[in-house]
Amino acid sequence: MKLSAIILTTAEACAHSSEMTLSNVSAMLIVLLFFFLLIIALLLICREPICWYFKINKMKAQQDEILRLLEEIKKK
Repeated sequence: MKLSAIILTTAEACAHSSEMTLSNVSAMLIVLLFFFLLIIALLLICREPICWYFKINKMKAQQDEILRLLEEIKKK
């Protein structure tokens, strides 16, 4: 079952009931928690390709090299 279908099913179940029961609320919280964990996992997985695309790793390496050279000059 797709995540969007699960969210819609949970939302419809809550909308059709006249009162919010503890099981409805807990089901919604579990779905939201799962959704946020999925987003966090995707961001962590995509971090390296995003850094590669924007050349962040290369810029950091260059800045580290500049810092090392400046500290070397300072010691002289």
